[in-house]
Amino acid sequence: MEFYKHAATILEKLGLHQGTIKGLVIGDPKVRDKKKMYALVCETLKYKQVLNEIIEASDILKLEKKLTPTLALVLIHDLLFTKRGIPVPITVPLKKCVQKHQARLKAELAKIKIKRKASTNADLVSQKVKDAVHIPRYARVNTHKTTMEKAIKAFEKEGYTYIDTPDDLRTLEPKTFCRDLHLNDLLVMSPKTDLHIHPLYVSGQIILQDKASCFPAHVCQATPGAHAIDACAAPGNKTSHLSALMKNTGQIWAFDLDSRRLDLLKRLTTKAGCKNITPVHGSFLETDPKDPKFANVEYLLLDPSCSGSGIISRLDHLVDDEDEQEDNEAAEQSREDRLTNLSEFQTSIIQHALKFPKAKRVVYSTCSIHAQENERVVKEVLESNPEFELASRDTVLPTWERRGIPEEMDGNTGRADAVVRTIPAEDLTNGFFVACFVRKSGEKRALEEAAIESAPKAKKNKNKKKNKKKNTPKKALEEVLEVTNLSETEE
Repeated sequence: MEFYKHAATILEKLGLHQGTIKGLVIGDPKVRDKKKMYALVCETLKYKQVLNEIIEASDILKLEKKLTPTLALVLIHDLLFTKRGIPVPITVPLKKCVQKHQARLKAELAKIKIKRKASTNADLVSQKVKDAVHIPRYARVNTHKTTMEKAIKAFEKEGYTYIDTPDDLRTLEPKTFCRDLHLNDLLVMSPKTDLHIHPLYVSGQIILQDKASCFPAHVCQATPGAHAIDACAAPGNKTSHLSALMKNTGQIWAFDLDSRRLDLLKRLTTKAGCKNITPVHGSFLETDPKDPKFANVEYLLLDPSCSGSGIISRLDHLVDDEDEQEDNEAAEQSREDRLTNLSEFQTSIIQHALKFPKAKRVVYSTCSIHAQENERVVKEVLESNPEFELASRDTVLPTWERRGIPEEMDGNTGRADAVVRTIPAEDLTNGFFVACFVRKSGEKRALEEAAIESAPKAKKNKNKKKNKKKNTPKKALEEVLEVTNLSETEE
C-alpha cells in the first residue's frame, strides 16, 4: 500500500504544480520501481476526469474518511481499469475501503460509458491524450560518448530496422527507426518505443529529448572554445546538448534557482560526459553582465518558465481538469493574469541577457503556443533594444517550414519568417517557439542612427508614448516561480 500512498503524494504535488511527472518520479530516489510508478501516475491522469465523476457520484470520500482524493484516484483506477485490480491483500484496510464499494463504482463507470457512447474504457480518453500517442520517440545521440553511426549499428544489432526517413513519421512501425530530417544528431522511433532502461540511455550515449527541445542549441551555433550561458538550465538536456555541439570545450555557466533541480542537472550532465559546464545556484537576473568572468560570453540560451501550453507528449497537461476550466470566467482571468506575469518575466530575462557586452547570439525559446509569450515578447524586446535584431532565417533552422505569425508582429513578414514555431498535431513534436537575437553590425547601426537623425521631428516623436511597466522583473520572477515550473528530464 505504500506504493499507492507514494503515487497519491505525487499526484498531490502535481496538482500544486510542485514539479512534473518525470521530475517527481525519476528524480525521487525513494521511488524504487520508477517504470511502474510512472505508468500508474500517467494512466491515472489519463482517466482522471472519469475517475473524479465516479468518485463524486459514488460518495466514496464521504463514506470512507480514510481515503484522500488522490489516494482514491489511484486505487479506483487500478480497481476499474486494470485486469490485476489492486494487488495487495484484501486484509489491508485501505483496499477494504475501496473493494467493498466495487459494485457501485463499476455501476457508475457503466453509466458514464453509456452516456458517452463508449464501448471500451479507451474510448473515454480525451482527444488531447490520443494526440500525444502519435508523437514519435525521439532520441538525441550524445556525441560526447558515441557517434550517430555507432548508435545506428547498436540498434540494428538488437533487431531494429534502420530505414530512410519517411514523409510521414506516423508510418514508423515498431522496431523501425530513422534519422531526423532537420537535426543531424536525432534518431526517430515509433511512439511506443520504450528506451528508459535501454543500455544506450542508461550509459548516457543517447538522451531522450523531444525534437523541438533540440532546436535551441542548434540555433545558438556556439563555436568550440566559446563562452556561453544557459540562463534557466535545469534539468539540463539543452545544456548538455549545447556542450556536445561545443565539443566539450570552452565554458558554459548553467543557472537555476531551484537547488533540487540544479542537483538533477549536475547528475544528468555528468552522466552525459559534459566537462565544460559550471552549475550556478542562483538567479540569472541577479548576475552582473559586466562581471569580468562573463567578459567573453557570446552565446546565451534562454528557456524561461512558460505556460507549457504546447506540451502534449507528456501528461502534465492533465493535472488541471478540463471540465473545471470550461466556461469559467475566473479561470480564464487567472490564465490571462498568469500569461501576463510569465511574459513580463520572459521579457526581463531577454533584456538582461542583451546587456552582456559581447552577446552575439541570444536564443529565446518556450514550449508555449501563446503569442503573448512568443511573438509579442520578441516584438517588445526589439522595440527597446535597437542595437539588436532577429537572426535571419538562413541561420535559424532554414529548412523548417513553420515560422512565426506575422499578425502578431505588426504584419512584419520578415520578422515572422525569422522565428520558428511548431504545431504538435502537424509537426509531431511539442508546441514550441524559438527566436534568436543577434547584435547588429556597427555599420548597420550607424546607418540607422543617421536615418533617425535626418527624419522629421514629428516622425521621430511619433511613438514617444510608452506603456508603463506593470511589474518589476523581480516581482514578475516571484509570481512566475509560484505558478509554474514545467521543465523535466525528458523535454
